[in-house]
Amino acid sequence: MKAEKAAGPVNDPSGFCEKTWPAAGPEARPFAWPPLRPLPGREVAEAPEAAGQWRWVNLWATWCVPCVAEMGLLGRWTTALGKDGTPVALELLSIDAPTEAEALQARLAKGLPGKVRWLREEADLGPFLESLGISAKDAIPIHALVDPAGNLRCVRVGAIGGQDYAAVKGIVTGG
Repeated sequence: MKAEKAAGPVNDPSGFCEKTWPAAGPEARPFAWPPLRPLPGREVAEAPEAAGQWRWVNLWATWCVPCVAEMGLLGRWTTALGKDGTPVALELLSIDAPTEAEALQARLAKGLPGKVRWLREEADLGPFLESLGISAKDAIPIHALVDPAGNLRCVRVGAIGGQDYAAVKGIVTGG
C-alpha cells in the first residue's frame, strides 16, 4: 500500500505510514475512539485519557501472532522514546470478540506494555478503520500515531520491525 500524503504531513521519508495528516488546518484529522466494552472482569470500560502527549494506538487481538510478537518491541520503543524526551503513551485496542474474553483475560494476566481497551463489538471495527483512513478490509496489527493535540498523524497497516524505530522516532519528534 502506498503512503498517501496530505498537505503538511508528518515527516515520514521512510514510508512507514500508509496515511499521514497535518497537525492543523482543514486536512487535520482528530482521532476518535470507537465504542468500547469493559475488559474481562471489570464492570465498566475505562475511558481513554485526554491528549497531551503522543499516543500510539495499536489494534491487535490475542489470536493475531504478529500482534502478540510485536508487544515487546512496542514496550521497549515507548520506553526508549520517553527516555529520549518524547513520552509516548501506548494504548492497545483489542478487537477480540466477546467469545474470546477468556483468552484476553489470560493475556492481560501475563502483562502488556500499555493500557488495554476493548472494542465494543465487531460491527464497530469497519467504521473505526474508515475513520483512520484505511479500508475496513485491512488486517491487524494496525498502528495509529496521535499527536499531543489529539490529531491522527500516521497510520501504519502491518507489523513493525526493528528497522522502523528511526521512522517512528522521526515522526514523534518532528525530525
